[in-house]
Amino acid sequence: MAPPSEQILDNIPGTEIKPSPVHGRGLFATRDMRRGEVIGTLDGEKIPARELALREANLRENAPNKNAVVVLEWNALPDGEYLTRRKRTKYGFINHSRSPNLELRGVPIEIVVMKDIAAGEELLLDYRKEPLSEDYLKNHGSTYL
Repeated sequence: MAPPSEQILDNIPGTEIKPSPVHGRGLFATRDMRRGEVIGTLDGEKIPARELALREANLRENAPNKNAVVVLEWNALPDGEYLTRRKRTKYGFINHSRSPNLELRGVPIEIVVMKDIAAGEELLLDYRKEPLSEDYLKNHGSTYL
């Protein structure tokens, strides 16, 4: 579970955050979910890539301490834009897998179940399906994609 001090918006009902065998904490279904079901929609502010880099640098500079976890949640969009969220959401706990059970569709971005998911199963996305920048893929993304 998330620490009480960590405010997380519940943008995906029927789920819970708990330790993951994939990585750190993950998002798990608390109910059965059916193929084709839309379980959430991602909103936020559209910004260009250069603005994303500036905002992330600003968050790091203004962190309460050097060990603070700084999060600016985002999704890559076509044409070098990003959909950003200033608050942490349950979406941010969906781990990457090359065998996902969820996919993202359209703009606004819908989170869609690809195959039936049983209560208790971890929700997983293939991050490589987003239009990620070459820079991201060569640097941070290369460590886990």
